[in-house]
Amino acid sequence: MEKLFFPITNEEDYVYVEELPSETLYSHWKEKGFTPGIPYQAGGLLGDVTLIEWGKRHNWEEGELQIDPIQLEMARYLNSKVTQLDFRKHHSPLPAKVITSEEHLFAEMEEAKLPVVLKSEYGLAGRNHIIFKTPSDSWKLSQVQKRLFGFPVVCEDWVGETRYFDFSTLWDVKEGEFFYLTSTSMWIDPDGGFRGIRIGGGENEYEPIFLPLVYDLVKNLNNLIPKEYSGPCAIDGFLFRENGITQVQPVSEFNFRYSIGRILWEVRKKRKTKLQTVSGLLVLPYPKQGKLDEWETIQKLEKELNGELILLTPVRDLSGKAYQNAVLYFETTVENETTVVETIWSTWVETT
Repeated sequence: MEKLFFPITNEEDYVYVEELPSETLYSHWKEKGFTPGIPYQAGGLLGDVTLIEWGKRHNWEEGELQIDPIQLEMARYLNSKVTQLDFRKHHSPLPAKVITSEEHLFAEMEEAKLPVVLKSEYGLAGRNHIIFKTPSDSWKLSQVQKRLFGFPVVCEDWVGETRYFDFSTLWDVKEGEFFYLTSTSMWIDPDGGFRGIRIGGGENEYEPIFLPLVYDLVKNLNNLIPKEYSGPCAIDGFLFRENGITQVQPVSEFNFRYSIGRILWEVRKKRKTKLQTVSGLLVLPYPKQGKLDEWETIQKLEKELNGELILLTPVRDLSGKAYQNAVLYFETTVENETTVVETIWSTWVETT
């Protein structure tokens, strides 16, 4: 995912990566109108730089990234789901609590009213969670150490069966003050896994329902967010139904870093995309069966959909080993959006 910065950089920028992008992918970005920066690995770059990271943790000193203990501690504080229970206090309709040990967990699960979800303190894209729908799911308790990385964890009521719209609001934070950018819609699978995100196509029909509640939440963060933090923030939430009535979870988590939604917003800005055009990023898993030829597949999809697709991350490393997921960008109209998304997903994932 580190290579997601390339499509939003300028040609004079340096992009620090652990592995260089392939010449094919780098050329693809240029052919699609991006101005990707210069790939850079450790050593050789001296002088002053303006450092932009996924999340602020480092300083640039003598040509190297150096962990800044103060920024690291602030990042841990801001992105901890345990800390965030205080941020969202009085703004969440779903009960949640912190579980601090295995003994505490077993005691809570004996009394819990199912379904619930356990979330790791730190995790990405909905991957680090475990859902307990019925007592027969008790075997999943053995997965806590592996999938949630130990304790503490957050236990929250699970409303996956009635959850019907996921959103993320994007913000810039300057000296602790929040500045709104836009809202996005997210595609989430039935088990809470992240599949993609979209922006555009005119006004969001659900925005009048959730945005005022997110603004109310943000107003109450003034004394909780360190004034020293400046950078991006994404606030994820969702709508669900309870007894037939729409309920709003204005925040399921905060991401004080570059989120994939922020990357999409920046890509749209780079491409000067019109407001009425739908843009999306799909996180596409490598097909379990068969071998994927990504360039042939993209060419086939572009012809079938009569549109332009841009691969934002490599499908495989330089040795040829496939990554678990790749990120693909598309643009379309509101009318064709469902067809485009379903066609891309089925063609890519079901490749044989």
